[in-house]
Amino acid sequence: MLSKQDKMELAKEYGEKFKNASSVFVLDYKGLTVKEIQELRKSVKKANAQFSVVKNSVLKYGASGSDVEKIADMFTGPTAVAICDEDPVSVAKAFVESIKTLPQVKLKGGIVDGSVVSVDDIKNLSKLPSREVLLSQFIGLLNSPLSDFLSTLKNMKTKIVYAISEVKNKKDSE
Repeated sequence: MLSKQDKMELAKEYGEKFKNASSVFVLDYKGLTVKEIQELRKSVKKANAQFSVVKNSVLKYGASGSDVEKIADMFTGPTAVAICDEDPVSVAKAFVESIKTLPQVKLKGGIVDGSVVSVDDIKNLSKLPSREVLLSQFIGLLNSPLSDFLSTLKNMKTKIVYAISEVKNKKDSE
């Protein structure tokens, strides 16, 4: 059992994690065995997030002063949080996949880039490609008009050279 001082320190630690996080997901783990929680923790860790089961009072205190305070009402019952510093899509995918094998897991919602997200939002988020894939697609979109333009210029140069050559050949034959 943690002392009040230890709980306050833990709450401050979570407060810092919440402030630095790009996203926080909240779920109800009621009915899961310890082994199932460990499996869930591993899948979330593979998605570069931290999965924790913490007392609700500690989470609520830690959430004060951060965006996570907007979802403090979700900290009821058996609650676990996943704190992500990077790509929220991969964490959402990990949760949605886990729900398929562990139906007793219930997503409650979360925060992504300062905005409150519902369970449906998390499920939709899980259908998106990862951040790296989206960035590469975006760069490809930006690059496409430029390469088309350069190709057009190259073709114009070739056509001009060909036209000049034809004019020269015609003058030489006259």
